[in-house]
Amino acid sequence: MTSQTQRSVRDEMVHAAIALLDEHGPDALQTRKVANAAGTSTMAVYTHFGGMRGLIAEVAGEGLRQFDAALTVPQTDDPVSDLFAIGAAYRSYAIARSHMYRLMFGSTSAHGINAPAGNVLTLTLAEIEQGYPHPSFAHVVHGVHRCMVAGRITVGSPDDDATVVATAAQFWALIHGFVMLELAGYYGDDGAAVAPVFDSMSSNLLVALGDSPERVQQSRRSAMRA
Repeated sequence: MTSQTQRSVRDEMVHAAIALLDEHGPDALQTRKVANAAGTSTMAVYTHFGGMRGLIAEVAGEGLRQFDAALTVPQTDDPVSDLFAIGAAYRSYAIARSHMYRLMFGSTSAHGINAPAGNVLTLTLAEIEQGYPHPSFAHVVHGVHRCMVAGRITVGSPDDDATVVATAAQFWALIHGFVMLELAGYYGDDGAAVAPVFDSMSSNLLVALGDSPERVQQSRRSAMRA
């Protein structure tokens, strides 16, 4: 078997596993089901990944790469508007790929595979920019840092990594907490809570961190138009 053929079989199994996860949830990630969906044998799972644990780890890794791409929103000259856009893209991915999202954050487990975690508050900006421990946090950190450099967030210095990271962690907790509650059904399934809860929390946090209510609302409207 050539290396190109091996790569093709490997990719087909990863794509098949992702499709099963998206449609049926983590319980569908079984050796025979993945092999059948990929049109190969169960032995291929062990040959290419050493078993389902290795395959699911690769699935989670691909999910992180896709999440990273989804959060790469166009950058404008309004960093607060861009921060709103990141939050909206974050929520959209989580709603559309709920099983993958839960797998990536360890709120669901398949074959004992859970997302790696680490204390983000101990990291430098340089470490976070490399995508550790989660690319979603890197996007939030970058957005918050831009807001601080532009003077829209005035609590703390943009030159102090610890302050930037801690401030970004507040936004990350806000976004992730809202998304998890929405996925659990506590806010319904029609998106009605986005404006009165999600957007309002984000706006209130920005104001508490030094921005003016008027500028926040202007940036929020710009993000909605975009």
